[in-house]
Amino acid sequence: MAKHSMEAQKSGYNVRNSIINYYLLLMFTFFPVFLTNQYAHARTDKFVLFIILSALLIGSVLIISSVYSKEIAQGNMIANETVPFTKFSATDIGMLLFFFFALISTVFSQYPLDSLTGNAGRNNGLILIFLYTAVYFILTRFWYYKDYLIVGYLVFSSFVALLAVLHFFYIDPFGLLSGYSAEVAKDFGTTIGNKNTTASFMCLFLPVAITVFVLAKKRFMKVLSAISVFCAYTGILAADSNSGYLGMFAILLIMLIVFVGKFEYIKEYMLALFIAFASGKVLRLFSLIMGDNSKSFEQIAKFLIYDNRSYILVIVPLCIYLLLLLCKNGISAHYPKKILRIATIIVALSIFGYLLYKFIFFSVYDITTDLGWETKLFRFNEKWGTHRGYMWINGMKEFSNFNFFSKLFGSGPDTFYHVFEPYFEGLLKYGDSSTDCIHSEYLNYLVTQGILGLLSYLLILVSTLVRALKKSKENPLTLVFLFPVLCYAIQSVVNIYQPITTPILFIFIALCENLCRGTYRENVVSL
Repeated sequence: MAKHSMEAQKSGYNVRNSIINYYLLLMFTFFPVFLTNQYAHARTDKFVLFIILSALLIGSVLIISSVYSKEIAQGNMIANETVPFTKFSATDIGMLLFFFFALISTVFSQYPLDSLTGNAGRNNGLILIFLYTAVYFILTRFWYYKDYLIVGYLVFSSFVALLAVLHFFYIDPFGLLSGYSAEVAKDFGTTIGNKNTTASFMCLFLPVAITVFVLAKKRFMKVLSAISVFCAYTGILAADSNSGYLGMFAILLIMLIVFVGKFEYIKEYMLALFIAFASGKVLRLFSLIMGDNSKSFEQIAKFLIYDNRSYILVIVPLCIYLLLLLCKNGISAHYPKKILRIATIIVALSIFGYLLYKFIFFSVYDITTDLGWETKLFRFNEKWGTHRGYMWINGMKEFSNFNFFSKLFGSGPDTFYHVFEPYFEGLLKYGDSSTDCIHSEYLNYLVTQGILGLLSYLLILVSTLVRALKKSKENPLTLVFLFPVLCYAIQSVVNIYQPITTPILFIFIALCENLCRGTYRENVVSL
């Protein structure tokens, strides 16, 4: 043990760090592709696998930490961490409150067993919330960055994305579509599950790929991330979910605001955008080769892939990149980052303001004008968003009828199915007989875990944003994990948590917090 102690002091890396990184590697590689029997088991398979992997991690770290504590106490070892375990940040407090309020919600729920397991919903019950919290504190205190984690994540996520594209064109190399009707197969793709879950996965993947591309100095990482940008963007198009497009366009604007502050970043970001939007045109070529034998793209994807006007999205980033490249010496020395950032923020706010105005106007003041396919986007009523409106309106009606205690703590984690049972008959006119979620992560937390549960979750997200942005000035690696958190948070306004992508969200939150804490001095790295 003494020999190991000397090596740990020298390198800052020990057995506990290794086990944590092996866990992360499995979560980034094996977890997304694991299936026992096609799509029908995707959620259950990943739910069980996450429990097993996380339980093994928690048990291993507890055992090793107890050994290390004894060695440190005896003077045989020096702790590598530069920040005390018990120093709590706002994000730490948010995680503890999130679990504590979920525990109270479960104890006092009318459906305690379903609250514990989440079986009435998407398995996001107290068990998963406990594991999120435990894994979070392990990663924030003991994780140590290694390049192979990013490599594994990009490679396997690219595989998932390419499989989504192949399935969209009914190319099924692993027989995952076999036995499903055409109607069911249309809603599913790759090893992740349905189109909304796939979109959620891609909203985590795309920001990582782009950010690694922007930051990468090593040639291998640059090439791999460029390929990953191609795969992630085509994966979002193949998912063809409005939640995915919401997350994608919003995060691209946010990334622009951040990256425009540094000449090298914005130059590489423009090249990344070119790769992404150009990959949509490659998908168009592939579609022509396949004779357009596909599940059929919806309007947004059709515009990005087939409409000639969308070439502007390809040409503009390329022209800006070439201009910055050609004028590098002249521009970089006098780069007006403050002016450009202010201008970018104004443009982003203008776009957001216009869309919000359009949504309010056609939902409140003009409810008769035919908007065509845009109706499901900009006119809020029960039909809005493939009848998400029906679930939002009536779900909030039920929440308003809760007593004061239930409004604070909800009906129990992931028990929306029970709350919404009185409205199942009304779902029949939309082709559904039941639902187990309100199809908005925030509203689902509000109804099932109450005001306090939702506020604690928002504290986690907001504190992660503030702390990681501040830390990114010193350690840009933080952005690799922050941007997917933001993208997920945006798309989840109209999407739902589940044990497929939500565990990755909490892992990314934990990795952000670890870098913000500066637990290991050597964690300031360049890709």
